[in-house]
Amino acid sequence: MAAEALVSLLVENLGSLALQWIGEEVKLVKGVRGEVSNLENNLKDIQAVLEDAEKKKLKKDCAAVKRWVEKLEWVSYDMDNVLDEWNTAILEYKIKKEEGEDLLAPKKKVCFPMPSCFCPPKVNRLGLRRDIALKVKDLNKQLDRIAKEKDGYNLNTPTVEPPPDVPPTTSFIDEAKTFGRDEDKMNLVSKLLSHPEQGLQVISIVGMGGLGKTTLARLAFNYEKVKAHFEQRVWVCVSDPFDETKIARAIIEAIEGTAPNINELETLVQHVRKSIEGKKFLLVLDDVWTENQNKWEPLKLALACGAPGSRVLVTTRKEEVSRMMAVSHTIMLKKLSDEECLLIFERLAFQERNEDEVEQLKEIGRKIAGKSKGLPLVAKTLGSLMRYKKTKEQWGDVSRSELWNSEDIEEKLFAPFLLSYYDLSAKEKRCFSYCSVFPKDHIIKRSQLIEMWMSQGFLGHNENSVKKGHEYFEKLAMRSFFQNLEKSEYDGRIISCQMHDIVHDFAQFLTKNDCIIMEVDVIEESVKLVVDERARHLTLVVGAGARQCPALTYNEMNEKNLRTLFVLNSYRGVDASLFLNLKCLRTLNLSRCRLEKLPESIGELIHLRYLNLEWNDSLKELPGSLCNLCNLQTLNLFCCSNLRRLPEGMGKLPKGFGRLTSLQTLDTLIVADDKEAYFDIGDLNKLKNLQLRDSLWIQPCRYFGNGDEAKKIDLKNKEHVAQLTLDFGHGSEDDFAILEALEPHQNVASISIENYMGVTLSPRWMTSLKNLTDISIYSCPNCETLPSLGKLPSLKSLFIGGLGNVKTVGVELLGISKSDEEVGGTERDEPLKSPMISFPNLESLCFLSMWQLENWEGYVIASDTSLTIMPRLTTLKFDGCPRLKALPDFLETTTTLKQLTISHSPILEECCRKRTGEEWTKISHIPNIKIEAWGPETIWIQKDEDVVA
Repeated sequence: MAAEALVSLLVENLGSLALQWIGEEVKLVKGVRGEVSNLENNLKDIQAVLEDAEKKKLKKDCAAVKRWVEKLEWVSYDMDNVLDEWNTAILEYKIKKEEGEDLLAPKKKVCFPMPSCFCPPKVNRLGLRRDIALKVKDLNKQLDRIAKEKDGYNLNTPTVEPPPDVPPTTSFIDEAKTFGRDEDKMNLVSKLLSHPEQGLQVISIVGMGGLGKTTLARLAFNYEKVKAHFEQRVWVCVSDPFDETKIARAIIEAIEGTAPNINELETLVQHVRKSIEGKKFLLVLDDVWTENQNKWEPLKLALACGAPGSRVLVTTRKEEVSRMMAVSHTIMLKKLSDEECLLIFERLAFQERNEDEVEQLKEIGRKIAGKSKGLPLVAKTLGSLMRYKKTKEQWGDVSRSELWNSEDIEEKLFAPFLLSYYDLSAKEKRCFSYCSVFPKDHIIKRSQLIEMWMSQGFLGHNENSVKKGHEYFEKLAMRSFFQNLEKSEYDGRIISCQMHDIVHDFAQFLTKNDCIIMEVDVIEESVKLVVDERARHLTLVVGAGARQCPALTYNEMNEKNLRTLFVLNSYRGVDASLFLNLKCLRTLNLSRCRLEKLPESIGELIHLRYLNLEWNDSLKELPGSLCNLCNLQTLNLFCCSNLRRLPEGMGKLPKGFGRLTSLQTLDTLIVADDKEAYFDIGDLNKLKNLQLRDSLWIQPCRYFGNGDEAKKIDLKNKEHVAQLTLDFGHGSEDDFAILEALEPHQNVASISIENYMGVTLSPRWMTSLKNLTDISIYSCPNCETLPSLGKLPSLKSLFIGGLGNVKTVGVELLGISKSDEEVGGTERDEPLKSPMISFPNLESLCFLSMWQLENWEGYVIASDTSLTIMPRLTTLKFDGCPRLKALPDFLETTTTLKQLTISHSPILEECCRKRTGEEWTKISHIPNIKIEAWGPETIWIQKDEDVVA
């Protein structure tokens, strides 16, 4: 990983360390201030030539420079650990001082009233100061030697250029725009849609890396007529190895919403068979490498149970894969022409330039684009790079770069990416190369990536670190290092991405032994795996074939060096020995690891800044020692559902939680029933760095007890919370006061209210949320009427389920008040006179498990009416509404409604099957109407005709 960025960070930290003298109790021993000054000066001298050294270390004829950089990295990492120990001691000192502890008094045990005694680790201050002093002196000697060696390598000090202006995020290029693939796309669409009477067919796209196989598959997958043709569409990233269990689970999850918690292949294959039986589906298997027929055969047999016209689309670099899978059609992707590559290049490179600039740079641009060699990925990367090169001289430097003529195979292969990489700042380089911790095809969540960067110190240590992380992410995305950018439906921001296989290979090329991915599929209990002692960041991918999470053999160097442990797919659980001895760990991801408890000794990982425990639904208790982690910045508890069972002694956030003063990100708030013994919401005020942001889940809200207690969380001022879940945990009829007090900020885009026991669901703030796009209301059994939501201007999706007492959906849902009815009359067929649009942007509406619902009332939309209802509604679903017999009249005049789905609602189903009656006349114009029965059976009452364009 880039030593340049590490040294830059150390210089920054050493500069601030000089200011960290807080009195006699934590002052460093005599003479160390001078040692720190010498360290800083040496690092600044080395820093001046590091950019040149980083470039030369990648060349095979510069092995000595590579060894010199590696020695520098080792010393720099050790130095970072020492500084972190010192900063941790200072932080603990400040916390204890704020808590009123007498720092000059003899040491004594400090306990808080909680089930397991919370006792912060005691530090012998004099011993710590001496220990750090010795380490600093030793590191200074090593750095002196390294600084002297640099003079023998003829390293140059680069000229400093001002950083390029980064355009705003609105200037992202539309990935759907492609060049040179129109004929391939329509050929593929034709093969997907033709001969619908035939059984399962497999179609393959074959071509070398970077040609755009995945892009072509996505274009067809998202083509409107393909979407209308197939009942189910599933996309699975396969890569190497071909994990049949993982693929089967992904298919089930895509169709049913969740995957079963089993690992046996035969059981999963049978589940796949049931899921797709009788359905016409399109399954994309992206990036297949295996030629093993035995791996493919079980899935193929299960997929054959789909309806006629079903298709499997495979992308691969190997023709042998196509032959093994017995494909019906193969599309061999060819390289793009020079003109097509030039179009891709110019679209990016000449964006936001005037005609004179374009004319001046066009000829050099043609030469640079010609180096794409027909690969659209390379053309895109080069175009993204040149977008930031302002002068003709800078363009000429890229065109004449020695990288194009390198004799080193890897360097020549990665030349376009190296040029973009060298154009990044030191910290941006480090952030990019760290992305090699993710396996190929991994969906990278933007927020989590930034939190991981922050935990590693890549973003500095100030209040703007999160903002800086977003800037780095945007820049890497605009440089085409990320692809498949998924954007939020709420605000259009990128929320996740992936890395192209070649870009991932490039990141691994940069990190070599620094970032290691260990993939384990089949392992016996007696086998232990050895970790390379040079590794700093370790990712462990556990395949479904492993009987248990493998045991890793750590040596002393591993325990000292490892800073990241990222465990993926460990469905067999994780033993604490996997991480407890890694004393310098900064980042620990244990999501989906079936954890039942965290050991008390986790509090000894004092450097830990990022702890991801999401989707561990067996996790019952957080240990009190967690509060020792005063450096902890991110604690992710999303979907740790059993943490909510506080009455049975589960889900306890320790009383000392308020000591986590470094905590910046917390996605789940567990409200305790015992305020004396456990974490109180009022303690949030002590977490001065905490910014509740993005997604927040509060549970169980009933334990607030009253509105005054709920107000302590101050949701109204949490402007960065976009998605809010309020889970009341089946409270009481007093829930309304609590709901009223949990008023969110106006920026909130999505709200989910669950297990609410109040009688009414209409807090005064509900209709004032102008940016709300998504509402989900579920399991509110005491409510008899629905809230008034029709005047919410941005609402796009509304889900209402489990309101068992609601018998009638009246005009109150539309946002029509008593005063409105007085103006327009109270009869359903008498239109309102005041101009009004109810649900102006609603696109999707679903009623689920409304067992008592009989009537959905509405207004007649007459030609002279001033009321417009749901003018953009496209999908409507009734699931579990067995008594529903009356639909609103306005549905008859709705022209935008494209799909109606009815399930477990026998009265409506009968109406549709017979195609008669008053209710049928209201919905008969909807082009797609289907009935979903029990099991896999789906009956289409009517459906758009499939047309191949």
